[in-house]
Amino acid sequence: METSPRVENERAGLADNSAWDSLKDVKFAALDTEHSAEKTKEQVIDMTTAPEGILASDFKSGTYLFHSATVDGIKGILESGEILNAEEIYERRIAARREELVAEGKNEEEIATELKKVMVRHNSGQEGISWSTNGIDAMPGTRGRIAGFVAAPELVLGDDKLVIPSRPAPYELLQVSGNIDTKEFFKTKKQHEVWGCREFSIGETAAVESGLMRFSMNIDHGDEADEYGFYRSRLREFCDRGGLPADELRKHFELSEDGHIKLDEDLHQQQFDENYLPPAAVFIQALNDRGDFKGLPLEGKSVAEVLDACKENKKILSAMFGLARQESERYSDAYEAELGKAKGVSAKVEDMYFVTSHKDLDEWMDVIKKSGHMPRGILLYDDEKIVKENFASDEKGDHEEMTAEIGRVVGADKEFWSAKMGMDIANIARAGSKGQVLKDSEVDHDIEVKMVNGELGISKI
Repeated sequence: METSPRVENERAGLADNSAWDSLKDVKFAALDTEHSAEKTKEQVIDMTTAPEGILASDFKSGTYLFHSATVDGIKGILESGEILNAEEIYERRIAARREELVAEGKNEEEIATELKKVMVRHNSGQEGISWSTNGIDAMPGTRGRIAGFVAAPELVLGDDKLVIPSRPAPYELLQVSGNIDTKEFFKTKKQHEVWGCREFSIGETAAVESGLMRFSMNIDHGDEADEYGFYRSRLREFCDRGGLPADELRKHFELSEDGHIKLDEDLHQQQFDENYLPPAAVFIQALNDRGDFKGLPLEGKSVAEVLDACKENKKILSAMFGLARQESERYSDAYEAELGKAKGVSAKVEDMYFVTSHKDLDEWMDVIKKSGHMPRGILLYDDEKIVKENFASDEKGDHEEMTAEIGRVVGADKEFWSAKMGMDIANIARAGSKGQVLKDSEVDHDIEVKMVNGELGISKI
């Protein structure tokens, strides 16, 4: 999209209920549609100059939800008319593909085969919609073109609920279907993540299977085989640094009475620095303590010594990989069973306020016109203050300015996280490769936010 010139009265406020009609005065031709009569209920608000709390009647609980994305992502939301979680997208693609196959005359066996090929990109929050709530720290977007949606939970939750996801960004809540068992779901998901079962990544991740796989590749190809470090093994680097004593490794796992291994879930959140502790190293120590090496030359050996033996005989590594898969399958099966209960989650464009800058309003109005999905209103931010997105980056974005502008016009409850959620976000330790998420072990996941008798309720489970 090309950048439009500033309109003469972009600082005039546009803050009253007749603001939508006043758009003709600023020559936004894109609004001249057959639906103009319906737009008298809409608002265009300059958040920088609008009266404080102008939208408080919509945000009765003092709670707002903010969702941003790249320019292409926002276009997709406007065109579809909804923000959808991965499960809902998958269900819709399955339904659409089934219709196509039926029309082609395929039988049920052929249809089942073809439906297995339907893919949807998943992420750590695939079960729901990610929102920043009464505070923004992670602001995905396109640099210089930040856009998103603000919603009152009263308007979009329905029977869904808000929960704190695994590896949450500060102020993040996840909108999930109301039938999810929050405790069981995240208990199994966090173990699934640290084991890394059934997951593939081009780069090494802080998970057991990923670490073992990368170590195996390093044995086959060596560091010198790839100038870009594709075969670099952080497990090998850990051992080259001398590793850690067994007593230190034992702090990061538990052996259950039936002999199963539970890993410290914070292992999955680490930064790849000189203090990185590979989950695979902890797993190898757990195998030794569990007696898997009993009677073998590996019994009682350090992790570094076990890995040295693997370099001489890769069958040892293959055996350990098989043991890791046995453990991880338990958690992954439980996680996928819980995920299977999740229903599709969506939030309609018509129930949300669209957020953009003054300079981009013309272009976005053209997209909105073509989509046929009109937001509840449009909020304009100061495009001289807010230009940088921020998520998993070394550079701080402009999320504090966005927090201030949105919070002011909706009348946000500044004590929401401390008083109602019981968490001092600013003082919770950070984790993740870029320090972009909260340390999971310091976050209370046993909280649900949902609508109860027409009001927003917060409860411990």
